[in-house]
Amino acid sequence: MDRMPFEAKVRKSSASSTSLLIRSGDIVVETELAELVPCEFPIWTSSPVYVEVPPDGRKSFVVGPLSGSVSQGTADGGYPHTIKFPVYGEQTIASFLSYKALSNDGASQTLAKVPIVALATAVSGVVDGRLIQTHRVLPIWNDGSSVLVTLDYFEGESAEGTPNPEWHMGASTGRPAALGLQDLAQASHLPANATCCRYQLHATPWILGAQFLNDQGTPTLNRIWQREWVFDSDETFSNALDRITAGLLRPGSSKREDAA
Repeated sequence: MDRMPFEAKVRKSSASSTSLLIRSGDIVVETELAELVPCEFPIWTSSPVYVEVPPDGRKSFVVGPLSGSVSQGTADGGYPHTIKFPVYGEQTIASFLSYKALSNDGASQTLAKVPIVALATAVSGVVDGRLIQTHRVLPIWNDGSSVLVTLDYFEGESAEGTPNPEWHMGASTGRPAALGLQDLAQASHLPANATCCRYQLHATPWILGAQFLNDQGTPTLNRIWQREWVFDSDETFSNALDRITAGLLRPGSSKREDAA
């Protein structure tokens, strides 16, 4: 493959926002990047649990009794390892010609620390009478690198002397996007005996997910994950994730004249 599977170029930049063209295969998205913000895992605590890369690769949380507060197994005095995600404005499909005609000068410096594309999955279900959840977030940077951040939730079990819920976070080392997407698919599952399962998929820019799935998804109030796709079976969820993965990794056609 002689071309990166996806790439972003800066169309114009100002003090308040940056206009981007993001190409994935032959699909080109035009959008505005206004700011970068921490991404919270959608779990119940009195203080947010951010998507981050812990310094030792692992981090644990236990909900304190009665208060719902979180005690961190690895205290770092702040959030220096938190990943900042882009908040995208209006998103439209642009022409492939407009992307080809745009210079990439200065883009590497502007976008070097920004995860241009990101996927997230959430799978919940009941195993042996106890609710468990798996949350997976895969940010992908403009150089094609990625990191898989995982958070596993386990409901407390009083009979075993562990009445309080707990979470365990982990993060991979840097991986090429293709391997990161493979890791995401493999990690986004519950044990085979799980029941009452619910599957959620998010993408940013959301319009890429809509293009690959041929489904606009459901709007959300989350500034990063602006749309979601919900599934009631592992098969339909896995098929959707496979379609997005295939779309993101499909190289653009150098011979294509336009993709309006």
